[in-house]
Amino acid sequence: MYITMQTIKRNLGLFNLQLMDIIIGGIVGIIFTILFLLKAYTIGFVILSLGALALVPMNFSKCDRLYKLVILFSRYMFNTKEYVYFSSDNIDV
Repeated sequence: MYITMQTIKRNLGLFNLQLMDIIIGGIVGIIFTILFLLKAYTIGFVILSLGALALVPMNFSKCDRLYKLVILFSRYMFNTKEYVYFSSDNIDV
């Protein structure tokens, strides 16, 4: 008899949350609270909205949260790319 696991990531049960999701939500919550207490309401609500959008689950990719997709996209865009062009006219056979 074999016991199979669906995933090796630790899910916390509610909406398939992982520990990293709770950490990011906590950071966004602390930043919002600080900005709200400093009377920067507009910036606080913008940060809160971006944090809520970052935690939206995505079903069309292997990453299940939007912030993971943004991290992968930024890594792809800012990696150094090296292009090599060979012309068929200069090759001697």
